[in-house]
Amino acid sequence: MIGTTRLRAAPYCPREVNVTMPFGVLNWFGPRFAPRFTSLQAQLPHLYAASEPPRDCPLRPAGLINRQLITPETENLGRIVATLSLKEMTQSTLVRKLCGLPQGNSLRKAVFEFDRLVRAIYTIDYIRDHQLQADVHRSQNRIEAYHQLRAAIARAGGTKQLAGGTDLDVAIANQCGRLTASVIIAYNSMLLSALLARYRRNGDGQPPARLARISPVAWRHVHFMGRYLFCGPRQPIDPDTILAGVTL
Repeated sequence: MIGTTRLRAAPYCPREVNVTMPFGVLNWFGPRFAPRFTSLQAQLPHLYAASEPPRDCPLRPAGLINRQLITPETENLGRIVATLSLKEMTQSTLVRKLCGLPQGNSLRKAVFEFDRLVRAIYTIDYIRDHQLQADVHRSQNRIEAYHQLRAAIARAGGTKQLAGGTDLDVAIANQCGRLTASVIIAYNSMLLSALLARYRRNGDGQPPARLARISPVAWRHVHFMGRYLFCGPRQPIDPDTILAGVTL
C-alpha cells in the first residue's frame, strides 16, 4: 500500500514496445507528458525499476531498466533529438523508422528503454502524489471541455463532419473553429473578470465561491447561428450592462 492507494503486485511479464514514445520524446524537449491513468492497476505491467527492490517492497516492478542499452547510444540519441528539434522528422516518422529496424538493433532498444524509464518515473510519482493526480485530472477536464466546445461549433452548421473538399479547405475550417472557440473563451473570461471586479468594487468582501467554479469554456449563452459583423460600425461590448442583473 502506498499512501491510500492499494495495489496488487505486478507479475513479471514480457516487455511490450511502446509505439508512441510520448514520455521519452517530450522529456527530451522539457515538457512532461502527464496523462491521466483511469486504472492504476493497468499501469503496473509498465512499471520498471533501476535495481531490484527489497523483498518487503509492497509494489513489485514488472522488470528492471537496462541502462546498458541506453548509455552506449547517447551520441545517436542526441542526433535524434537534434533532428526532431529542427523539424526534419516528425515523431510518427521516427517511430515508424525505429519499428522498421530489426528488434536486435541497439538504437531501437535504447530509445524504447529510455521511454520506459521516463514512464516508470512518472507512474511512481502519479501513484504516490495525490496532488499530482488531482492536477492532471483538472487539466484533462479542461481539455475535454474545450473539445466539447469545438464539437458544438462544428455541429452549428448541421454536421460534425470535416468541411471542405481539399486539405486546404479542411485546414481553413479547422482554424476557423479554433478562432471561434478562442473568441468564446475570451468573451467568457472578460465577463467573469468584470463580475469579479464588481464584487471587489462594491466592497462585498470575498467573491462567492461559486465564481471560482464557473468555467470560461461554456456556450449555452452563445447563439452560434446569430449575426456576425466583421466590418462597418460595431457596438462595443459593455460587460457591466450585460451583468447588471446577474447575481451569484
